[in-house]
Amino acid sequence: MKRIAILGFSLESNSFAPPCGRSDFEQRGYYQGEQITHQARAEHPAIYAGICGFYAEMDRLHDRDGWEPVPIVHASSQPAGPVEEGFFKELLGEFEAGLKAAGRLDGVYLAEHGGATATHTHDPDGEVFALVRRVVGTGVPVVATLDLHANVSDLMMDSVDLMVGYRTNPHVDIHERGQEAARLMDELMAGVTATAFRVRLPLVAPSVTQLTAQGHPYGDLIRLGQTKLDSRVMNVTVLSGFAFADTPKNGMTVIVTTRNDPGLAKSLALEIAAAGWADRSRYLPRMIALDTAVAQALAVGADPMAPSLLFADPADNPGGGGRGNTTFILSAFLRAGVHGCIAGVFFDPALVEQATAAGEGNRFLANLNTLETTRFSEPLSWDARVVHLHDGRFVGRYGMVAGRSVDLGPTAVIALDGITLVVISKRQQCLSTDFFDAFGVDVAGARSIVVKSRGHFRAGFEHLFPPERIREVDVPGLTSPNLANFDWKGLPRPVFPLDADAVWSGR
Repeated sequence: MKRIAILGFSLESNSFAPPCGRSDFEQRGYYQGEQITHQARAEHPAIYAGICGFYAEMDRLHDRDGWEPVPIVHASSQPAGPVEEGFFKELLGEFEAGLKAAGRLDGVYLAEHGGATATHTHDPDGEVFALVRRVVGTGVPVVATLDLHANVSDLMMDSVDLMVGYRTNPHVDIHERGQEAARLMDELMAGVTATAFRVRLPLVAPSVTQLTAQGHPYGDLIRLGQTKLDSRVMNVTVLSGFAFADTPKNGMTVIVTTRNDPGLAKSLALEIAAAGWADRSRYLPRMIALDTAVAQALAVGADPMAPSLLFADPADNPGGGGRGNTTFILSAFLRAGVHGCIAGVFFDPALVEQATAAGEGNRFLANLNTLETTRFSEPLSWDARVVHLHDGRFVGRYGMVAGRSVDLGPTAVIALDGITLVVISKRQQCLSTDFFDAFGVDVAGARSIVVKSRGHFRAGFEHLFPPERIREVDVPGLTSPNLANFDWKGLPRPVFPLDADAVWSGR
């Protein structure tokens, strides 16, 4: 019976956002021991979907009783700033103790994100990978799944046998990548030798240019890589990376893993990287100005026959470390008199408390961002009415939350003149129409919608909003796609598109 340890650390770190610690992970997902197995096999899990996929595929390959999961700890936070050193070292201690107590292991599955930084290092993921390798030794296969926004270090490459990156953005294939990791783990346990080669490009793609649907450059590159899979090639991973980590390991990364053919891994990685570099001019953001967004929202609000529009606020994306509470779009829409608009999800626990104290159906003065000190989280006051109060829990139906349990904490729906705002207590980006429907807000009847999200919302709104009715608005924020807005310290320079003269040697 194969015994496989399951553990991981999932965080995407924005160096411009406040640090995070234990409470952030406990709020999002801190699972220990058999809690992991229970979640992985639950009907509506809340744990990282890659773990669910790994369990499902191992159960299929070996029957549920034919392999033994050895779950240790999986800790996941909403994207935030660097993880605090003290908590991270405690977590490493839990990983080490669990691995040592596990006894004989035939493999280790690391359910990781890959985009983390810490207050003491730019490479905490590398520290996790290295610890696992040190404890289990060189003879035990170690396979990791990575978010396609991972930034890969030498230490990460040297410490694991194989890394499997997502192929979709929005990330609707996390479960499938867990399944793939299980299949490849099975090959490694059967004696296959994995040989990998990595190429990092001086290309840091702005977030809104990283979609993987047809017609987008990043998707085209990933699809090119998948054409190379055959009996010799185990996996092709193309990672766009996460700019806001601001580390020396930033840059679009191609990793090709072969079945004991290092020469082929290198040649294919270079070929795919060259195609990505030749296409670099397509990684330029195209957003609309706030004034334009206001005019368009007013227009659709006044014309019931016009197709409704969805406005995305990529600069305040909680999925990239944003606070989910900037008021630039909301304030402009309110002052212009936009009607028929719904907006969310807005992170403001104090505002939820104000609405709860007022009670459903009652009016109150809504004071936004009374407790926030983070840059860009500016206050706003407006007369409001409490439409609905809710505990914030639901099971999703669309996009990245389909079939999954979601908990936004105590939630208030408030009406601010012509705008209905969904306010939450647990920071999260707006991933689907469920984030409105679950609270009785009519998405289909809205004339315009404003979402706090960079791009993951697209999978959860595509049944109502095709791409031509989506607008990305250029406003300030911790996750602005305008990379020139930031004071970079760790990012390797020159790098495209920040530096138009960036060059790549081709090797």
